[in-house]
Amino acid sequence: MRHKTLTKSLLLAAGIFLLFGIVLASTACAAYPVSGTDIPDGSVLLMGEIIGEQNGWDGSPQTGAAAAFDGHKSSYYDPTVKAADYAYCGIDAGAQYILTKVMILPRDSQPGRFFGASIQGSNDMVDWETLFVSSEGLGSQEWQEITDFDISAPFRYYRYWNGQEHGDVAEVEFYGRPSDGNYVGPVLLTGEVIGESAGWNGQRDKGAHAAFDGDRYTYYDPSAKSDDRAYCGIDLGQPFILSRVRILPREGWLDRYKGGSIQGSNDLEDWVTLYESPSAASSWDWQTITELDENTGYRYYRYWNGQEHGDVAELQFYGYPPDGDYTPPTPATLAVPVTEVTVRLDYGRDDLRVGVEPFKVTPGGTYPALPDLASDETPGFLGWYSLPSGGVPVKEGSAVTRLSDHTLYALWETDKDESAPAESPKTDEPAETPGEEETENPPTPDETETAETEGSVEEDGGLNPVPIVCIAVSALAFVFALIVMAKSKD
Repeated sequence: MRHKTLTKSLLLAAGIFLLFGIVLASTACAAYPVSGTDIPDGSVLLMGEIIGEQNGWDGSPQTGAAAAFDGHKSSYYDPTVKAADYAYCGIDAGAQYILTKVMILPRDSQPGRFFGASIQGSNDMVDWETLFVSSEGLGSQEWQEITDFDISAPFRYYRYWNGQEHGDVAEVEFYGRPSDGNYVGPVLLTGEVIGESAGWNGQRDKGAHAAFDGDRYTYYDPSAKSDDRAYCGIDLGQPFILSRVRILPREGWLDRYKGGSIQGSNDLEDWVTLYESPSAASSWDWQTITELDENTGYRYYRYWNGQEHGDVAELQFYGYPPDGDYTPPTPATLAVPVTEVTVRLDYGRDDLRVGVEPFKVTPGGTYPALPDLASDETPGFLGWYSLPSGGVPVKEGSAVTRLSDHTLYALWETDKDESAPAESPKTDEPAETPGEEETENPPTPDETETAETEGSVEEDGGLNPVPIVCIAVSALAFVFALIVMAKSKD
């Protein structure tokens, strides 16, 4: 009898101790969201599919985008590269919401990287509108509450991104109010592509459509210089007033941005110049134009150069109808991000045939292992690149940023100093001379951070201890329940 009483007392004490442990563990295992902030009236916490980089720094899934939405202050999203457009974490809310509040918790060991932190919204995951940018870093890990946004419009996709620093972040919480998607204001304009169907030397892949395909590595290359027929543009179906234009010059030919013009027309014959670039582009970045002359509304808009050869990689027109009554396209009617693209390999040598078939990759994912062409018979192989001349080095684990089928090019030692353009010159026009080199190639992870600076050691690079504690406590609780059940039978 005394033995049974002692056993029950021990079990009771163990139960109390275990219950206390479970309470502590439940605190450690707090679920998303974790800030405890007040939700604005009419708003909800935006939940949905996590978008952005699946794997973070050094290819680790533990530092991928999901870490910013796991409710753990000790975990964090650590981008693979610094200030790259694809290096972000975000949420697909599934429908359009107007943002009312964002809670941001910087990474504990890197609060200074809050400088340049941006909140952006999109309805197609291609064009992103900036709603907030941080102008300063922090001295410690503290929750940042953002309620003042530059744009109050509905978006389906929201992301945390840094265009200046390495965009580390521990936690991000988006709050917003639902929207039916009908609003008056500037939107990305879509329509039928007009202009040259084929570009330089009759190449169809360099026609006008290349400036609207969402791929920064393709480009429109006019068939002639300063020819009124050599342009790329869009037919909107009805007149629109432009609110802004975004222009991405062709990589490696930044001098050809000088003289680049935005023109409008209502009959495809008389063109009015709204903007003309006074100089070459200083870097391979989006050029945003908001001051436009004679901006009275046109059905047709085009990009044309009357001074230089009018190459351009991408164009985006934003605007609204003169009467202001317009419902923007829903995500279903906009370009849907592709899930898979085909990659081909160009060996750059007629005597080399490795026999690797074209393969598939997923935008936002990474490239698989690529053939190593170096051997005693074929020395001087330097690696694979995104362009036949210049471009970005691509290797196993490099992020896939291109949204369409593309080719990777083998670079050889003999190719390094060649500066001849890819196109062959026409007889009635001097050979194309390359402009200044691209100044900001998107870096690969190895180029960005070979080692984090002092005070930024990846201390959580191994298993996260918090989930382990949760699992251990749960297992103990289960064992304890079994013991109690067994004793109750006695």
